Amino acid sequence: MLRQRLARDGSVLQAHLSAFPWFKLLWSRADNITARLGDVRVAPARIEQLLRQTGGVDEVEVSAATVRTGLLVLHDVRLTKHGQQLTGAGRLALGDLRAAVPMLQSLRPVSGPRGQLVLRGTASVLGVGAAVEVTVAARNGKLVLTPTGVLGVFGGITLYDDPRVHVESVGATSVPGGIRFVAHARLT
Repeated sequence: MLRQRLARDGSVLQAHLSAFPWFKLLWSRADNITARLGDVRVAPARIEQLLRQTGGVDEVEVSAATVRTGLLVLHDVRLTKHGQQLTGAGRLALGDLRAAVPMLQSLRPVSGPRGQLVLRGTASVLGVGAAVEVTVAARNGKLVLTPTGVLGVFGGITLYDDPRVHVESVGATSVPGGIRFVAHARLT
């Protein structure tokens, strides 16, 4: 059943489910699920649906070579669930980011307040280049992107908002050709 649900969204390379005693499965409960996926195309709403379906599972570990969701392409993605705690990590290639947002010329994480991700770079609009800085942070359980400087007057853009998932923090580091990020959340 798990394999069928995951197979709808991408190539399942390996899946494992364990429950002791075995009859836990009769009540949709399990001790752990591990899945390794290849290339996955999934809508954000489908991610929320899959998280809901893990409610009766103590530990979940899912990894994917590539996840395509909306305009974003993420690489080396890993999602873990221990009880109610979630951790998601992945790599965003700058080439993929430029394809999604063509005006961006460069972007890199810089030091910011703990639990927040500050990205600095350059953008070009109608041939005019400008420095840009945005902060990605957890605010009231949501993941919010807020431009700084003169663009800050436009307020923040909510990147992720699900009442069942309370985002607690986000961070990143520069890696060759991109950004490696990690986000921590808890199920509510």
